[in-house]
Amino acid sequence: MAQFFIEKEEALRRYDQLINIRFPAMTAFLFAAFILKVSFNVSSPNLLFFLISFMLISTIIYDFLFRQIKEPKSSQIVNGYFGYLLFDVIILSIVIYLVGGITWLGFIFYGLYIYTGFLLFPRIYSLFFIFYCSFLYTALVIVQYLEILPLQSSFSLEERIPQNFPYAFSAWIAAIIFFWLFGYYGDTFYKFLQEKIKVLQKTKEMLKEERASLEIRVRARTEELSEERESLEEKVRERTRELEGGRKELTKRIVELERFRKVAVGRELKMRALKKEIEKLEKALKKSSSR
Repeated sequence: MAQFFIEKEEALRRYDQLINIRFPAMTAFLFAAFILKVSFNVSSPNLLFFLISFMLISTIIYDFLFRQIKEPKSSQIVNGYFGYLLFDVIILSIVIYLVGGITWLGFIFYGLYIYTGFLLFPRIYSLFFIFYCSFLYTALVIVQYLEILPLQSSFSLEERIPQNFPYAFSAWIAAIIFFWLFGYYGDTFYKFLQEKIKVLQKTKEMLKEERASLEIRVRARTEELSEERESLEEKVRERTRELEGGRKELTKRIVELERFRKVAVGRELKMRALKKEIEKLEKALKKSSSR
């Protein structure tokens, strides 16, 4: 099935929007986790810091390698980043498991990944990514429900109360970061839509101007054709009059010629009759002389 990618310049611009926010977002999460661990003695496994750092570094490495392509095609931009996200969301699933899994707000970050995917990917890619994230989250639910792996959480059930400042602070930090990310991508969507609307409005105005210009040209051409038709009709009438006059003149000449022909024929007949008379007279004279 053929895929329809956006134009290269547009794809590259959207890629920049997506990749540029990852570094500050991950840095903010890493910093928040560090503050909670150092300042509030919140238990966070070292693996959590390693994985977030790994996601941060992998983003930098991928972007660096991508920038080495001199003239990337639209398909390279989309397919490359799509493949990177398929790997990155696996690491995200492990991070979600380490901070509480299904017992906390991890599913929201799957939603953020899916939400941003529609900014760059074709529809079929985004739908596949939804199923992919659903599969990973389902696997996380099964792992925690069957207790295949021990429950990992920075806060116990007893600690998850609004009066527990570290928990309230971490929930607040996570929510604020999510809000800003969601707002950033929402603003990006809004700008893209505004640009498309401006292009459509400009195209609409151009079409209006072209339509008005075309109507003026059509009216002018219609008037020209009308004048040409009237002029042609006048020429036809004039030529018809000329031909009619010529026909009458020709008829007159034919009548004259016919009259002349009749006169000439009459003269010819008279000449022949006279000739015969002369011949008779000559014969009669010859007979008289011989006697």
